Amino acid sequence: MSGPYGRTDDVTDVLDRADVVLLCVPDDAIESVAGSIAEGSGALLHVSGAATLNVLSPHERRGSVHPLMSLPSAEIGAALLADHCTFAVAGHDAARAVVAALAGRTVEVADADRGRYHATAAIAANHVVALCAQVERLAASIGVPVDAYWRLMGASIDAVIEHGAIAALTGPAARGDLGTINVHLAALPPAERPLYLALADAAAALADQPLPSAKAPAMTDAPSPESPPADAVTIVATISELRAVLDEHRRAGRTVGFVPTMGYLHDGHGSLMRAAAVDTDVVAASIFVNPLQFGPGEDLANYPRDLDRDREVAAANGVSVLFVPSVEEMYPRGAVLTSVAVAELSARWDGASRPGHFDGMATVVTKLLSIVGPCRAYFGEKDFQQLAIIRQFVSDLSMPVEVVGCPIRREDDGLAMSSRNVYLAPDERAAATVLRRALDAGVAAVQRGERSPTTIDALMAAVIAAEPLATLDYAVAVDPDDLTQPDPLGPDVRLLIAARVGSTRLIDNCGVSAAATPPTGAP
Repeated sequence: MSGPYGRTDDVTDVLDRADVVLLCVPDDAIESVAGSIAEGSGALLHVSGAATLNVLSPHERRGSVHPLMSLPSAEIGAALLADHCTFAVAGHDAARAVVAALAGRTVEVADADRGRYHATAAIAANHVVALCAQVERLAASIGVPVDAYWRLMGASIDAVIEHGAIAALTGPAARGDLGTINVHLAALPPAERPLYLALADAAAALADQPLPSAKAPAMTDAPSPESPPADAVTIVATISELRAVLDEHRRAGRTVGFVPTMGYLHDGHGSLMRAAAVDTDVVAASIFVNPLQFGPGEDLANYPRDLDRDREVAAANGVSVLFVPSVEEMYPRGAVLTSVAVAELSARWDGASRPGHFDGMATVVTKLLSIVGPCRAYFGEKDFQQLAIIRQFVSDLSMPVEVVGCPIRREDDGLAMSSRNVYLAPDERAAATVLRRALDAGVAAVQRGERSPTTIDALMAAVIAAEPLATLDYAVAVDPDDLTQPDPLGPDVRLLIAARVGSTRLIDNCGVSAAATPPTGAP
């Protein structure tokens, strides 16, 4: 055995001096280090959980061996690796020989599954530690010994191991007890609420008790006597009335959250409303199908509408004021002579495919924000280009608004929630998941080190092309700040996609970062 070798050592011929060489370097350095090593008789293995075997090209005798274990220090790590540790392996048999020498267990993980495998490892290790840190903070704040909570956590994990996650789940989210959840949220410091709420949502979904139900109280701070009841939504139809209602709340010292929508609400909208209810005192939402956003031949007349249902969804998610103006109220003179346009950001991708769409969106959102006044405004990341444009004009126009972007809500099969999903026939609904599969292909490419936008675009387009019911509009890898395509791409990438499934146009996106040096103890 020789080594370990450091950064300044000459490793050109190391494969002729050893049977097996392990590359224990940051993920973003694997490819360059492998490229500096000449082909030899030994096998070259990397120890990354996320990287594929391609990063070791052109070496033929290549493989990977990744310990599925958190290694907080060299001493502890050595003991854990020798204690029947599980290793994910791929490629050359030398990887399996290494595991056998450590008396470990092997699991085969294909390149296509590396990203999901490593994400699961991060959840099982890093995310659990983050959750433990929250328990530590809250236990300390009330003077309860934290070891009492460790026993509770240990019992819960034991129950999952023995009975499975669904059978082991208990607590208010599992039984749909939103009253108790509301009490928890009111008691928690604001900084602790988002993590609690995200996990409550996940627990409720696991128990098939989606949050919230129509009869549930709003998930917000305990209301003051002057606040509107959680189950009462005031519908406002005029601009003057909405301004008067919200100005009165602000004079009373209450903060305002605002969620603009085009109606036919689903849980994607609900998640924005719930976030606003956690962050602010009074939540207002609007329902307005804006004709300026629809081009010739688009689905303005057929856009789904159901105000009674929307009112129930809004009430269930903490909205107290619902603004439902007519077209005549918003545009009393018919023709709109003033418009808001954001140069460059609006010109590409959806802007090129739907001329005038973003100008119409920017105009109505600017008008809505000027009507609502100082507030935090919540928008979903599903239309990432729209969110970037809104952030730009709010900043450029110095509007008294904090723009809050919220994660995409998805169906169980990965399809992004959208009001337009109702248009899909059963076979089209099944085919629509191809958008997420295309994004997954792009994510995998970025995570294995691909930096060429042209290459990533082509990979995503090929996935769409394989689905007969789908027609691609665009699939692109862009800079998340300005939505351009620098070549090479930077460390942070946003993947954008638009396609028609049948006659229904759908969009989706996701963010991905190039593999970075994991912190000590990261799987």
